[in-house]
Amino acid sequence: LLCVPAMNLQMRWTLLILLFLHNTDISWADSFIVVGPSKPVVTYVGEDVVLPASLSPALNAEAFEVRWFTTDIMTPELLYADHTIMQQSDTRRTLSIDNLKNGNVSLIIRNVRVSDDHLYRLFLLLFTDLPLFCVSLVLGAQPSITMSSTEGQKTRLECSAEKWNPQPEVTWRDMNGADVTSQSTIKSERDSEGLLRVSSVLPVKEEYNVFSCLVRSKAPKPDWPSELNIYSTSSNRVSGWLVVFCVLLVLCLAVTPLLLFINNSSLYSLLSSIETNTRYDSIADVTFDPETAHPRLIVSEDGKEVRLTDTRQRVTDNPKRFDRWVNVLAREGFTSGRHYWEVEVGGKTKWDLGVARESINRKGDITVSPRRGYWTVCLRNENEYKALIGRPLPLPLRVKPQTVGVFLDYDEGQVSFYNAQSRSHLYTFTDSFTEPLYPYFSPCLNDGGKNAAPLVICPLNENKERQELQKEIIKISEVSSVIKWLLVNFSEGPPHSPETPGRLGGQRCE
Repeated sequence: LLCVPAMNLQMRWTLLILLFLHNTDISWADSFIVVGPSKPVVTYVGEDVVLPASLSPALNAEAFEVRWFTTDIMTPELLYADHTIMQQSDTRRTLSIDNLKNGNVSLIIRNVRVSDDHLYRLFLLLFTDLPLFCVSLVLGAQPSITMSSTEGQKTRLECSAEKWNPQPEVTWRDMNGADVTSQSTIKSERDSEGLLRVSSVLPVKEEYNVFSCLVRSKAPKPDWPSELNIYSTSSNRVSGWLVVFCVLLVLCLAVTPLLLFINNSSLYSLLSSIETNTRYDSIADVTFDPETAHPRLIVSEDGKEVRLTDTRQRVTDNPKRFDRWVNVLAREGFTSGRHYWEVEVGGKTKWDLGVARESINRKGDITVSPRRGYWTVCLRNENEYKALIGRPLPLPLRVKPQTVGVFLDYDEGQVSFYNAQSRSHLYTFTDSFTEPLYPYFSPCLNDGGKNAAPLVICPLNENKERQELQKEIIKISEVSSVIKWLLVNFSEGPPHSPETPGRLGGQRCE
């Protein structure tokens, strides 16, 4: 009774009766311990997490009371008793009932939220220990770099990242690896969700240089990718110099140094090699495949335009055709190499673009995520851009793209998206491909006429200026691939693509 002082008198008598009826020697409980994690459990918003806890030696826990709580033992997050889950603070918390017989009393929290950041305690009837378990939320959206000018014609680089928790460290380095963070200003503010938006501004001189912005968490390094964005910008005001912006998002141990050092001569040599070996044959002639188009989609004769109609067309139902969602694939599929195409999206309030595996499900409901064979970005509500990584990941774009460029590097396992006019990077998926990939499109529903504009695959090489723009985007992707190779070889290991499984109900085109 001394081990449960928080219990009321009635519960104490219940414990006495249970001990008496089962003829249990109290010293018997001292032969077992509860084994939990040796360090805090790190997880991410939107993912599922398990707080491991088990009996050692293994003991059938089906007849025990299992009580997980945070601050008050009488208001548990989850209560298991009488062979059933009696109480849950919400349905996202559960136990593996089938594993209780093996002594597994782990707490499962599904679809983790910011509000789940607590110290969790476990109470088992007949046990005296109250093990403590901690869920630490390490958050951080992909950072971005933009360039602006002040009244004095000075150039400023702004590195911003949203949805962070806890406060991250921001480090600026120049092309020689020198830390120039002291020349920058850093500020952060919390949004309505209680997460941080971090912004750092670095003034730069109008001369050639390379700057990297490192946003790093102090939490233990998780299985999270390093995202690298490279921007190349020039104008009359800064003619004669080239700025390549490198953004690196790394979640790692505070004691783990990560320094990308590229000296001046090495960078010039790198860019020269890339320019010489850029594969201009990457520009792909892509056309819509009417055999895959939803019955409400009309594909033009030249296969370059698709629009949604109010009525279903009389078309044959074949295994390749989408029958519920208004999607269409391209005729052309790719199994190797680099391929680039552009799609006009101006005038639309919704659309989906990307690539899809040949074996995707095309009938009935569709879950759009890399795990299901889709690597796509989308627009919703006129200005909400998202990468569909298993859950919608917001993309904070400052300029609305009128034409979106899609760059597939099959061998490197990358699908990148660009604003074709500004040449700015939108998002890059990193994965491994094992079967043919096809360009994927959805004009989405017309939204009462607001979204009636068609999707148009741009004719390539219309003029010299357009051709140079397309080549420049391909060149930027080449730079990205080379520097990512450097990161893989000089960091702890290759990046992995995050995925939170789960259906995006209603996110498609409704």
